[in-house]
Amino acid sequence: MLYSDANNFGDVTHRKNAVLMSANRTAPTSLARRIAIVSAPFAGGALATLIAFLLFRGSFPDKVATHFTLGGTADGYSSPGAVVGQYMLVFLVEAAGTAAAGFSPRSALTTTRALCAFSVGLAAATAYFLIAVMWSVSTSDGHSAQLPLLQLPVAVVVGVALGAAAWFISRRQA
Repeated sequence: MLYSDANNFGDVTHRKNAVLMSANRTAPTSLARRIAIVSAPFAGGALATLIAFLLFRGSFPDKVATHFTLGGTADGYSSPGAVVGQYMLVFLVEAAGTAAAGFSPRSALTTTRALCAFSVGLAAATAYFLIAVMWSVSTSDGHSAQLPLLQLPVAVVVGVALGAAAWFISRRQA
């Protein structure tokens, strides 16, 4: 009797595990894979921004506008080399913050799919906005740089659109 109870207990445990595994259709994602999923969009955004910087650098003034007022007028300046460093730092901070949020038990970004879509959207919006700033500065004399106010909402729309595309693409692949 004791032997059959032990077998029965093992059978129940085996069935519970089988039910849990069948309910969870997606395999658990390893830590390294999740970090790669978070980092890849930011690395791509940093690369696109770096390429744009290299294309625009010949037309930059000695001091590049790095900060703008709410009206779009430049009020902070740095050298072109410092600008590219600051832009790369923005992507690094965003990647680290997204990774931290994605691994937090209280985050809404606990699924790999949500983490992927959020990372793509944020990286795309940031890259678009930073490239728009560089374009605006490259067409100015350096002291009268004006960022069109429309660029911020366009960056948000670009980020949402690419994040949604990543969401739907990841759904098809699952």
